[in-house]
Amino acid sequence: MKRRALLLFTTVLMQVASYAQHSPDFAEKFMTLHQADTTLKCITVSPKMMEQLVKSHGEGRPENIMQAIGKLKSARIVTGNADYYQRAEELLQKNSSRFKAEQTYRSEEQHGAFYTRKDKKGNTVEFIMIREEPQYDKCIIISLTGDIDEEFLCFLYNNKSFKN
Repeated sequence: MKRRALLLFTTVLMQVASYAQHSPDFAEKFMTLHQADTTLKCITVSPKMMEQLVKSHGEGRPENIMQAIGKLKSARIVTGNADYYQRAEELLQKNSSRFKAEQTYRSEEQHGAFYTRKDKKGNTVEFIMIREEPQYDKCIIISLTGDIDEEFLCFLYNNKSFKN
């Protein structure tokens, strides 16, 4: 009986510890808040798929960028109507102690913002890009998680494909 109780206690403790370590990324949190809306879509790129992308599309790209991409744990791409941009920005600002606004951009066709989340040591562990294209009634949220260094962040901030 004691063994059974000890086993049950250990199992529950492991599940609680496992749950406590899981910190949802921004896209997961956003999708959870809007799970009833079927117009909102989320695509997740797994670490294994990232590895394949690095292998197959690595030619002609700087080695350091390919290494940075290899350090990513996941990428989530959320798409929805343009009104989701405001909702995403409000959620990010509401959680300003967790997400830091880094940079914004604006053109005639679109506008957007970049946010980061850091761990307790100050390392960037999540990069969020939100973009609205009002003329197409479209909002795109990209959430990258993993070991994100400053050089990779600079690449992302200056990458024209994010802004076009």
